[in-house]
Amino acid sequence: MRRGVLVLSVALLLGPASALAQTVAGQQAPVTLGVDVFSTLNPRPPSSMITQPQRLVPGEPVAPAGGERPIGYQAGNIIIYPVVTGGAFYDDNVFARNTNREGDWAGFVRPEIGWRSNNWTNAQMAGAAFVEKRWYQKFTSEDQLNAGAIVGGTVQPDANTQLVGRLQYLHAHEDRGTSDSINTAFTRPLQYDQFEAAGAINKRYDRFWTSLGAAAAWINFQDPTLAGVSINQDYRNGVIGRVPFRFGYVVAPNTSVFMEVSGNRRDFKADPFDSYGYRVVGGALFEPGPGSRIRGEVFGGYMFQDYSGTGFQTVSTWTIGSALAFLLMPNLTAVLESRRDAKEASLSGGVVAGDGVSVVETLVAGRIDYAVAPNVVIGGGVAYLVDEYKGANRTDRSWSPLAAARWFVNPRLTLGFDYRYLGFDSSGLGVVGYYRNVYLFSANVKL
Repeated sequence: MRRGVLVLSVALLLGPASALAQTVAGQQAPVTLGVDVFSTLNPRPPSSMITQPQRLVPGEPVAPAGGERPIGYQAGNIIIYPVVTGGAFYDDNVFARNTNREGDWAGFVRPEIGWRSNNWTNAQMAGAAFVEKRWYQKFTSEDQLNAGAIVGGTVQPDANTQLVGRLQYLHAHEDRGTSDSINTAFTRPLQYDQFEAAGAINKRYDRFWTSLGAAAAWINFQDPTLAGVSINQDYRNGVIGRVPFRFGYVVAPNTSVFMEVSGNRRDFKADPFDSYGYRVVGGALFEPGPGSRIRGEVFGGYMFQDYSGTGFQTVSTWTIGSALAFLLMPNLTAVLESRRDAKEASLSGGVVAGDGVSVVETLVAGRIDYAVAPNVVIGGGVAYLVDEYKGANRTDRSWSPLAAARWFVNPRLTLGFDYRYLGFDSSGLGVVGYYRNVYLFSANVKL
């Protein structure tokens, strides 16, 4: 399994978002007291080529100085935001190889439409949908068609009760040289479909609050081919469910401390990969509001995961998590993400039966964006990811620095350039390292 940090982020395709609007991974930061229903149960590394909606409403202000404003069209009690992004990128190691590295130019176009509610009574909703086409100049086996849609919102039946929910669908491809597969050798990049649903009931009692949530993800990978032979991916296909409960206390305006107890169940078509587990954590949550310079949450504690298969080791260790956005100055923003999760993997990517192992994955990533002029933003960051294969004498490490620049030519047009490096190495026998450089040029047009 290669869980190296992936090489092209949706952020590269869409441009830098306001640090107070999203995290490094593109996950929506919590906007209310309670469980964050916008965090995915099947997280991808923060710089993925995998295309997925980054924010509920495309066209939200993205310049840290606030120089860019949304452009939308009112249709009754909703506002619609049509957007098209296109461009080209050069990848100098398309197949993520250790030797015989081959590069190629690729083009992409991504039409997207978003919407949000306008003056609804006791409710707020928003959504987005996109289709993205990628085509390579030489290696047409890497051509892709991706698509996705998301809708989410809140309903407030009374002053102290809030219902929060999200539905999301994604059809995408895994990058070569990453995740729990050997897809550097597969004929085509792995296709998968993922549907997620999440919701929570938040209650407030003066300065105390509670939040009970539930979330599920249904995942299905198409079986790839290797030397003409179909490779079964049942060990990755199935359902992941989680039920979290939080109890919190407001210690200052827009600031709470909380305790969380959550249980999870993972049920795959390959039974040895099934597991159940829980985590107990404590942390702090920062809401947006007047004068707020921090948004998101941070926590730490203990996690436990027990697997069905005999080749798996029980995971019992510490865990952390954060999805924080900082407004350091009017023209300077930063984001910080971290997480430590228990996962499962096939050492051969499904080629050899019975080679499943448990994995502890740790990620730390951060980014800073600075507006050097009202319409010019530069940024940089780095992500570091470690996968520890329990009982397999193997640890994978990857790191990925990035640099970016955006020119907001006018309210409708944004031009961008991004550079990302990915370095991967492993202590596993026969698992070779690789590196790659990716250069991307993009244009974002609000119609």
